[in-house]
Amino acid sequence: MTGVFLRCLVLALCIGAHRLLAVPRAEEDDGSGDSASTLAFVFDVTGSMYDDLKQVIEGASRILEKTLNRRTRAIKNFVLVPFHDPDIGPVSITTDPKKFQQDLQELFVQGGGDCPEMSIGAIKKALEVSLPGSFIYVFTDARAKDYRLKRDVLQLVQLRQSQVVFVLTGDCGDRSQPGYRVYEEIAATSSGQIFHLDKQQVNEVLKWVEETVHAMKVNLLSSNHDSAQENKWDVPFDPSLREVTVSLSGLAPQIELSDPFGRVVGEAQGLKELLNIPNSARVVNLKFPRPGAWKLKVSCSGRHTLRVTGVSDLDFRAGFSSVPVSEFNHTRERPIKGLPAHVLLKCTGLKPPGQLSHVELMSGSGRSLRTIPVPMPPDLGQQGLWSLPEMRTPSQSFFIKATGKDKEGYRFQRLSSVSYTNIVPGKTSPPPCRHISPKPLRTVSHTSSISLVTF
Repeated sequence: MTGVFLRCLVLALCIGAHRLLAVPRAEEDDGSGDSASTLAFVFDVTGSMYDDLKQVIEGASRILEKTLNRRTRAIKNFVLVPFHDPDIGPVSITTDPKKFQQDLQELFVQGGGDCPEMSIGAIKKALEVSLPGSFIYVFTDARAKDYRLKRDVLQLVQLRQSQVVFVLTGDCGDRSQPGYRVYEEIAATSSGQIFHLDKQQVNEVLKWVEETVHAMKVNLLSSNHDSAQENKWDVPFDPSLREVTVSLSGLAPQIELSDPFGRVVGEAQGLKELLNIPNSARVVNLKFPRPGAWKLKVSCSGRHTLRVTGVSDLDFRAGFSSVPVSEFNHTRERPIKGLPAHVLLKCTGLKPPGQLSHVELMSGSGRSLRTIPVPMPPDLGQQGLWSLPEMRTPSQSFFIKATGKDKEGYRFQRLSSVSYTNIVPGKTSPPPCRHISPKPLRTVSHTSSISLVTF
C-alpha cells in the first residue's frame, strides 16, 4: 500500500507542477493566408556605423521588394530598434514597408567613444515586440556592454522561436570577452549566425538576406565548432524541398555538396553562390535538388558555424509537458528540470502513409545525444500529432531532429528552429509566447532604464 501511495503522490506532484508551470499556448494561426513573422533590424547608431547604415538603407528596399512579391509572404510587420549607449529606441513597429524604409532613412548616427554598446537590451526589445518565428538582424561594430541580460534573451529566443543573425563590422578586438561570446550563444540557440565583415561588405550579406527571408523556411542541420576542422554530413533531401541553402560562417570556409550519385555539384548543376567572403563566410543555394541521400563536406580554419536550411511545407514544432497531453496548445516551449518530459510533435505537410520513425536529441555541435523511437499514433498521423514516450531531457541545451519517410517513401529530416534548455522551477521566466495580431503603426520609446540580471 505504501508503494501505491508514493506512486500516486509523485503523479499528483507532477500534475500539479505541470499546471503551475506549463502555461498553455494561445491558439495559433490556422495556416490560411500569409505567414505571420516580423522582419526586425537592430541597429547600432554610433558614428562609426555611418557606412553600414547607407548600405542597409539601400539593401532594405531590395529585401522588401523580394519578400513582398513572393506568392506566400513571410513578413507581416517590420520592427526597427536603434541603440546607442546608453539609450535604446525609439522603437518603430509598422505593417507598411515604405514607412519601415523611411524609419531607416531617418536614423541619425552620432557620437562614439567606448566600444561596448547596449546591444543585448536592444535584441531583447526586438524579441519582445516581434511576432513568433521572426527574422532579427543585428548590425553593430561593437561587442555587448549589457551581456548580463543574456539569460532573458535566450529564454525569449526559445519562447519566440525566432532567428537572430549578427552582421558585425567590428568586435572591439577581443572575441574571448563575454560581451562577444554572448553573440555566439544567442546565434547558436536561435539557429542564427555571426558574419564578420569589412564596412564595404555589408551589402553582400543583405543580398543573402533577400534569399533567406522565406515563409516556409525549415531547418535541416546545425552545428557549432570552437576549432578548425573538416566535417562530413549525410543529409536526406526529400521531394518537398524546393530549395536548400548551406551557410558556413568562419575563416576560410569551404563547402562541397555531392548528389545521391556521389557527384560533386557545381554551378553547372545549378549551385548558386549567394555569399563568398573568404575571411568570413560562404553561402550556397540549390533549387529543386534531386531527392535522395546527399553528402556535405565543410571545413574552416577556426571557430565556425554551419546551417543547412530548406524551403518546404513539411516541418514540425515540439511542445513539452510533464504529463501526457493530446492537444498542442496544452504544451509549453521548454521542459521542466527534474520532472518527466512528454514531447508532442506537431507536424505539417506529412500525411499518411508518411510517418515519423524516430527523433534524436542533438548537441550544439551536431552530435546525437539520444535516439527515441516515435510510436505510430492511433489515427496513423492524420491530425499531424505524434507523441513521444516519457523521457528525461539532457541537462545541456539540445535540438530535436525528427526523421521519417514521406508518403512516397523518401526519407526526410527536420531540425527544431531553436535549441531547448530546461526550466528551473523558482526562477523567473519571461511571459509565455503568444500569437500577436499585427497592430496599427505606432512608435514606442524605450530608454536606458534596463535592469541587469546576474546569474
